Amino acid sequence: MIPPNRWTDGPCDADFRIAEPSFMANFIWMAILTLAAVGVTVALSCITPFAALAVALAGTVGLRASLRVMIAVWLANQAIGFGLFHFPRTTDAFLIGLAIGGAAVAGTIAAWRVLHRLRSRPVLLRLGVALLVSFGIYELALIGPVVFLGDLETFRPAIVAELGLVNAFSLVGMIALNEVLAALCRPWLGRIPRLVRS
Repeated sequence: MIPPNRWTDGPCDADFRIAEPSFMANFIWMAILTLAAVGVTVALSCITPFAALAVALAGTVGLRASLRVMIAVWLANQAIGFGLFHFPRTTDAFLIGLAIGGAAVAGTIAAWRVLHRLRSRPVLLRLGVALLVSFGIYELALIGPVVFLGDLETFRPAIVAELGLVNAFSLVGMIALNEVLAALCRPWLGRIPRLVRS
């Protein structure tokens, strides 16, 4: 178990810092993932790769931290949608926004469970299955509210496939970013949580 305070030195702290990511390394990784997801949201007109983010978080930090970051990214997504892209401020739009938040949380929990259940499998298989399950749960969680509100246009196969590709490419980008950070930050920050070793 990771001790809550890593700033104090104890008899095993030097060895522990080598074996496990530091609090600061975890925090920086989560902040970078948040900024990357928000950047993709702005660049793709409010399309956020929630499934890819769920896998990247679940594979590197604990479930609670993953859920906190996911909620922060969802709030940023909503602020960007309503503020920057001028989504209509209607009851339906707010309900869809809440459904997206619930779907993102459900996808994060699903990714975390898949990664833990498949921990003895090869890493690419684990990450791929986690992405598929997280994306599937995310989409399934949105069907009910969307059917209720009468906007099934967003579930056309071409749109779902495009969102799946955005998530797949985003996960590849997050893995690459994670590897670059792990190589660059180790001398001054310690070990960044590694996604390929999740």
